[in-house]
Formats: sequence, C-alpha cells, structure tokens
Amino acid sequence: MRTLLIVIDGMAYSLIEKIKDKLPTINSLIKEGFYGRLESVFPALTPVALASLITGNSPKTNGVVAPKIFVRGKSLSNNISAYTSDALKSEPLWAYLAKSGFSVVVTSYPQALPDKWKLSNLILFDPYKSKIKKCSEGKAIKVGENKLFGKTWLVEKENSDEYRIFYPSSNGEEEIKLTVNEWSNPILVSARCGKEEILGVTFLRARKDDIYVAPISYNNKKWGNNEKLIEQVWNEVSLKYGMLTDGDYLSLNKGIIDFEEYIKTVNLTYNFFSNYVKFMLEKTAWDFAITYLSIVDNLQHLLYGINDEKSLKYIIDGYLMADEFIRSQLHFADVVFIVSDHGIERIKKRVFINKFLEKINLLKLNDNNEIDWSKTKAFYGGGGLIRINLKGREEKGIVTNKEFPKLIRYILKHLEDFTDNGEKIFTSIFASETPAGDREGDIKIMGIKYLYGISGAVKKDLDTIEEVIPYKTVTGEHGYFRRDDLYGIIIVYFKNLKLKRSKPINARIIDVAPTILKLYNINSVKMEGAPIYDLIKAYEYSDSNRQKK
Repeated sequence: MRTLLIVIDGMAYSLIEKIKDKLPTINSLIKEGFYGRLESVFPALTPVALASLITGNSPKTNGVVAPKIFVRGKSLSNNISAYTSDALKSEPLWAYLAKSGFSVVVTSYPQALPDKWKLSNLILFDPYKSKIKKCSEGKAIKVGENKLFGKTWLVEKENSDEYRIFYPSSNGEEEIKLTVNEWSNPILVSARCGKEEILGVTFLRARKDDIYVAPISYNNKKWGNNEKLIEQVWNEVSLKYGMLTDGDYLSLNKGIIDFEEYIKTVNLTYNFFSNYVKFMLEKTAWDFAITYLSIVDNLQHLLYGINDEKSLKYIIDGYLMADEFIRSQLHFADVVFIVSDHGIERIKKRVFINKFLEKINLLKLNDNNEIDWSKTKAFYGGGGLIRINLKGREEKGIVTNKEFPKLIRYILKHLEDFTDNGEKIFTSIFASETPAGDREGDIKIMGIKYLYGISGAVKKDLDTIEEVIPYKTVTGEHGYFRRDDLYGIIIVYFKNLKLKRSKPINARIIDVAPTILKLYNINSVKMEGAPIYDLIKAYEYSDSNRQKK
C-alpha cells in the first residue's frame, strides 16, 4: 500500500465550499471520496498547525506553540525556530512509520530537518532551507557596477530596450542578454554569504530602469538528509525550473517589484514544486510520502481582504494550481489524504506588537534598525506570546525577579487600554505574575478584534497600527480569530473505492496522524487525536477489493 499526504497550505473550507465546482480534481474527489472541514489548533499558524498534524498532539504536548519558541538558558534572540525538528517534543508520523519498517519520503515540512532520526528508510527534505538569511532576498540592480551578496555584477544597457548582465557563476563571470520586460530562465550564480562561497539559482527580469534579481536558493546541502539526492534534485529540477519556494512578498512590500511581477514569482514557485514533487515521487522508493504547496496561502494573505473581482480571480487561480498539483499525484498512491492546516479571514488593519512594546519603552532599536537586546525588557515572538527578558531564565536577561510582576501589570494595563477609534483591540489576554516555564509566554494574547491582524515586525518607520494596502501588504490573516481561519479541509480518496455519493466527515487536525498509523496497523502509539472511524472502515473495504484484483 502507498499512502500520500498532500498538504495545501491555507486551503480554506469556507472558500472551497463556494468554488469547488470550479476545481475539477477536487470536486471529483469530493464526490467520490470523503470530505469535510478540518479543525486546526490554536493559534492556527502554519508551523504550529503542521506540527499538530504530523504528531497527532496539541501544541502544548508536541512543543510547537509559536513560530519562535523560548526555553530557559537561551536568549530571546536565540530562540528555537518552529521551522526545525528541534522544536518537536513528540515523535512525528514519519518516525513511527520508518521505525516500523516502511519507506518514507517527506518532500517538504517545517519540522523535517535537521534529521534527528537517522533512519536509512527515511528521506527528509525541506527546500525552504536552501534560503540563507540576508543572502536570499530579492534585489534590484542598476546600470553600472553593483555589489550583490559579496560579489560584483555589471549591468550594461545596449539601447533603450536591451541589457547585457555580467554576473558571477561557477566558471567565473557569465553573461546574459535580456530585453525590457523579459524574464530569464533559471541562472546559476555565485555568492559570498559571510565567509562562505556558495552557488545559487535565481531568475532575472529586465525592466525600464533596472534588473530585478529574484530570491536566491542555494545548493548549501542543508535542505535534505541525502546529499546524493540533493545533487540530483539540484541538477535535474532546481537548475532546470528554478527554485522559488514562495511568491516574493517581501520585494512587493518594499516596492522592488509590482503586483504582476509578484504573480510571476507565484507561478515560478508552483513550477518548482510541481516538478520537484514529481521527481521525488518517481525517483525514490516509498510506502508513505508527504508533499506540500504554499501558493494558496501566499495569495490569500495578500489578496483575501480586498474583496473585489480581480483579487478573487487570482485566489481562484491559486486554487486551480493546487487542483492540478493534486491531480498530478493521484496515480502514485492507493490512498490519498489532502489536508490544509488552517483557513483564512480578511483584515483591514495590522497591529505591530513589538512596536507597541517599543512605544511603552520596553523594546529598544539600535541605529541599524535592529533590536538592542541589552536594553529590551519584553519581546513578542509570535503565536500570541510576549516573553519578559528575565535574568536567570533568559541568557543575558535584564529584568529582575523583583521587577517582573510590576512589569507584567504595566504591560497588561497598556494592552487592555490599547484602543483604535475608541474600541479595544485585544479581546482576550492572559497573564501571570510568576515567570512562565519553557515554551510559554509571560503574557498570552488569546484573541484580537475581528479585522485586525497581528505582526511581530518592528522597524523605526512603522506605526503601532497600520491600515492594509491592497495589492501591496497582507490583507488576509489566520491564527487568532477562531472563525473561518480555524478550518481547513480534509479529502480522502481510496483508489479501489469510489463512492456513489460524497461521504461527509468532520475531523480535527490531530486526528490525521493516528488515522494513517491505523491504516498501517501501527496501534501502540498514544496520541491526543483519534483515528477517523469512517476512514478505517472504508480502507478495510477498499483493501479487500484490491486483494481480489
């Protein structure tokens, strides 16, 4: 038996219900299989929800409670990332299956790497780890000599419409010619990140006044646990199709690219993932595999709150790409689970919690627009958690135990008094006058007023509350509303069982892992989730049909 778990980030039950007739593959699977809404966890954020999906346990049990995780002995700036396996306290589904003798392939997952399990039949990949902080963001370079990621790029303009770009590559300097508005094929470039010389892949676009360099992904050997397979993917997928892993929202937000260019980066992201997943499923041996696609979430974050025909068209285009992504994988497996980690809600304004802490003199920025940790008393790390920079708990902490309860009361009062147009922003806040333990916040924001999003960004030019800007900033959000953002989807299809009518199911995200383990007759694992009974019975029936054939 081959089972495939396809994760479509952000695919919302509320939206699927409205547009499923436009999605040929999804609509067919709904009619012939099992379908329902999938209840996420709180907060319904991607790394938190996906950790719960893969462990069958709630955030408190599996340890992934927020994007940044605080533990004793680490500084606030040196937290544990939820996008690593270091964050997990519970074993994931892939470990249980591999330890039981099944071959497993994970093409992308936040908690896959670094490989803590070291099992010969377990392939773990995460292409997002091909990015290097401060060496991967999109850039614009102009005519003349440019310094880009430690190397020299030369741009010459032949006439009003033609450029010659000389860029560093594996064999020294390479040259490419582009006309205005033309996108390049993927190009291999050389960069110096810190002290490391490394090769990456990117796209260029010629424009009237400059050249856009798309975010670079690197062959840094950190995005998989099998170096030979990394090289194969790099040579046969990344260099052929490029390796964008998300639409370039950061460049759009900074004004480096326009909306149409952003959409192109979304399409290039889809092109990478569709070809990459096909390669991995064809070239590796597996009994169970996980695939992942981000573009629905990318588009919803940017467009969902605009609520016009243009934005809806682009969101539906994202769902259509996801539909094709699913269709292209169906023939690989006997059982297919299609799930999403959360839904979406629209927002009109964003609240910057760290900017709020700066305004009440508890967080300080230096001249480089970075947090000065030696003068910062409190920090928001996402997931609704504010953590005090406490002496003896945080490395380099500056707040004494004596000052702690007074500081908590001070922050709590300002949070409760924080209003916009006379209305309170935060609908539910929890605080304790005793210091929190590992993986907890000293203050927890449990709810925020509808149409307000929360961000941990902090820069000198930010206001504490900012209105969203259509087609440039986030207008859709999830995590804290407990409305449509809490519900993703689940579709389960058995190759040897076609139902005459759709079988509705309602499940929790923590129920998926124990259901899959049950299909593989692994019954000794205790999880907070429970197997979905209707799916187990359906599998037993479909498996008997397969054996007869």
